[in-house]
Order: sequence, then structure tokens, then C-alpha cells
Amino acid sequence: MVITLRWLVLAALTVIAFRRTIDSVILEIKALTVIVYLPVLLVLVLIAAIGKSWRPSSEPPIYDRQTDVIVGSIILLLAVSMQAMVDPRYARAYLAIHVDLLALWLFVLGGAIILFGLRPVARYRWIWLLALLIWPVPMQVAILAAGGSPVAAGAVMVVVGAGATLIAVGRTRRRGIIGATLSAVTGLAILIAFDAVGGGNHEILIVVVPAIAAALVASCAMYFDYRRRHRLGWSPLGRNVAPPTSARVRRPGLLLVLAAIGIAFVPVPVTGTNEPSTTIGGMPVGVPLVLPDDWRQESVSSYDWADRLYGSGSVMNRQMVVQKQGSPQFDKQSHPRRVAVDSVDSAHPLSLQTYFYIFRYNMVGYRFATTVEVPMPHGVRARMTTVVDDARYLTYTVVSWWWDNGSKTQQVMLWAVDNHETDAYFPQPAFTVTQNLNTMFTVLFRGNAAIQDSTHTYKDRDLLVGLAGGLVDAQVALAGREGGR
Repeated sequence: MVITLRWLVLAALTVIAFRRTIDSVILEIKALTVIVYLPVLLVLVLIAAIGKSWRPSSEPPIYDRQTDVIVGSIILLLAVSMQAMVDPRYARAYLAIHVDLLALWLFVLGGAIILFGLRPVARYRWIWLLALLIWPVPMQVAILAAGGSPVAAGAVMVVVGAGATLIAVGRTRRRGIIGATLSAVTGLAILIAFDAVGGGNHEILIVVVPAIAAALVASCAMYFDYRRRHRLGWSPLGRNVAPPTSARVRRPGLLLVLAAIGIAFVPVPVTGTNEPSTTIGGMPVGVPLVLPDDWRQESVSSYDWADRLYGSGSVMNRQMVVQKQGSPQFDKQSHPRRVAVDSVDSAHPLSLQTYFYIFRYNMVGYRFATTVEVPMPHGVRARMTTVVDDARYLTYTVVSWWWDNGSKTQQVMLWAVDNHETDAYFPQPAFTVTQNLNTMFTVLFRGNAAIQDSTHTYKDRDLLVGLAGGLVDAQVALAGREGGR
């Protein structure tokens, strides 16, 4: 009863401290982003913890409350520091990196050490390591590397489920391997069956059911086999419940409460869920944009990896466009200017904010300016920024905006470079999730100043604003013609 009460107190304090994070995660799950794996992981952690708790412990009865409090306090301090100082560094990439979930894991770990003791927590070290996957970056890399589809996510979760089964039934190494193998085979069989029968209509079920069902089936099979072989009773626990090693947690518990209150007052970064989006009914999405009359298309390319980031059916197009007539306003020699026009769409708008534009280009080492709003017709709200490539001594002016046609959301980005030659380099669209991890660690150790452009000038503002306005007018006119059929 005491143990259950302490777990309930820790759970309540965690909800109080990280209520904004939990709200954000719920919103992302509803939007079917990659974070849908999180509830599955929590169930698998519970299965592993139950299996571990049903085994007798050979832990020596040596406890040091002073050590428990010191270690727990240090971990709680790390949680508070990560939430207050590290998380804001990734404000723009908040939905992708979710440092606050790592802080949540640290908070629960530190709280458990204070409430239950270091030795009991260490006994469940493999469960804590499994729970560390609550931080989504490793899972995102694994899922995207496997293909990014719901089936790929389901396969990754089956592997995680096999790991949970290994922990749950691993009384010996042999039994652990057998249980994990049984879980993996069962999970893959269920996954193949779901994919064959349900196809793309059951994205959530493909992620949830195979991993959980396989872990439960394998764990139960190994449990009954062990009880039958050793002719044991069928009591689930099969051992005496030891009293908590920490009889009193008054002062350390107060420290835990203070840490929860402190974290509760730390705001999470803006999630971007209110990204301005104008609805243009009947606008074609997923095809190259119609150009205004004073521009011509030089080339167009499509990239089939976009659906790995933004969901099935998503398309990314790059159009290289050139002015039909040059102007001294934009080039001293009146050479026609070239601009890259990139468009990407998704049926799940939040995924466009989770994997924002930096994930679509290899821009490791680039510096970025803050964005400013620029006027557009038809209620469209566009933003302008600059991107500096120090290695090539190039500066790009970028204008981007969001809009939708009622069913799909599209982001459009225009790139102009300060090198006006016809062979000037533009950032090339590429699947670069793993490469951009380098930028993440740069920000972690050096701060946002390492990737900020604090001396930016919008050299091609007029060029891009004019083109952007023309593109908006052209798409609205096309949508009107399509709707008038």
C-alpha cells in the first residue's frame, strides 16, 4: 500500500510539472505524428517492469539514505536545468526533439530514487533504460531509417517489444533470448497480417497492436512455462512483498515537490500549432505551382522521400524558375535572376511543423536569422529569413508561407542567392535527418548563437516578395477556374 501510494504521488507530481508537455504530446498523437509510438512504449515498459517485479531479488539489505538523497537531488537538478535552459534552445525544433520528455524521464528517475532508494531503482535499470526511449530522437531516426511508414514504425516497435519481453522473462539469458525471439516472430507475423488486410487504413493499429500483442503473448507463454516446469503455484507475484527501504521521505519528498513546482512554471517552447494557414478552396496540391507571366520554369524535380517525413501521399517539388526579362533593380547587369521554388504538402499539418524545412536540406554548419512577416495578397501570411552558408560564402534570402485547400496543407519556400551566376549553388533537397543531428549537438554545447545570423540583410526582399505575390495570385486564379468547372 505504501509503495502504491508513493507511485501515485510521483505520477501526480509528474503530471503537475509537465502538464504542458503532456498536452503537446496528446495533440501530436491526435495529429498522427511519429510520437504515436509513445503510449505503446509506456505499455511495453509496464510489461517489462511487471515481469521483473515477479522475480525474487538478491539485493543485499544495505541502504544509505544520504546517498539516495544526494543522487536523487542531482538528477532532479538536471531535470530542472534541462527544462529551463536546454529546452528553450530547441524552440524551433521543439516538436522534433522534445527535450522536455528527456527532462520528464530524469524527473521520474530522480523522484523514484528519493521515494524508494537507489538500490531498488538500480534493480530495474534495464527498465529505466527502455523508458529512456520516451525521448523521441532515437526512435525517430530508427523509424525514418526504416522507411518512415506506419509499417516501418510498427516494425521498430516490434523490436522494442522484443526488448521489453527480454527484460520481463529474462530469469536466465537463455529464457530471455527465447522470449525475445518469440515476441519478435509473433509481432512480425501480426504486422504482416495487419498490413495485408488493413493496408493504410489502420495506421495507428499497425503501430500499436503488433508490439503490445506480441510482448503479452510471449511474456505469458514464458510465465506459464516456468510455472509448469517448476511446479509452482499460480500466484502472479510468487514472492513476499518487501517493505520500502525508505521508511520516511518527508524532507526529501519536499525537495521533490519543490522541483515539480519549479518545472511547472517553466513554459515549453511555442509548438507552432498556430502556424498561419490560409484556405484556398479548390487549389491543386502536390503538383508544381503555376508561375506568374513574367517568370518561366527552367526545370522541375520531385522527391519521393517526402512521404517518409510527412505521411503517405506527400509530395515535394522543386521548380527552378527564371525571370523572362532581367532588371537592374535586381542585378547590376540586368541578368535574369534564378529562384528555387520548393513546395511540400501533407494531410497532417503538424508533421510539417515537426520536421520543418531544415530536415529537407543538408544545412549542417549554416546560420539562420530570425523571421519577419511580409505582406501577401489574399490573406496569405508569409515570412522572410536569411540563411548563411559560411563554407561557400553564400547568403540566401528565403520567403515561405503555408496554405491549404481544405484537405491538405502545403508549405511553399522561395530561395534566392546573392550569387547571380547561372551556376550558383542552392541548398539541394535531401533526406537529412541523421546529418542534422550534428546541428543539434552544436546547439547543445555552444548555444543558439552558433547557428544564428545576427547581421542579416534581406538583399533580395523585393525580388522574392514580387514573385511570391505573383505565385499566390496565380494559384488563387487557378483554384477559381478549377472551382468554376
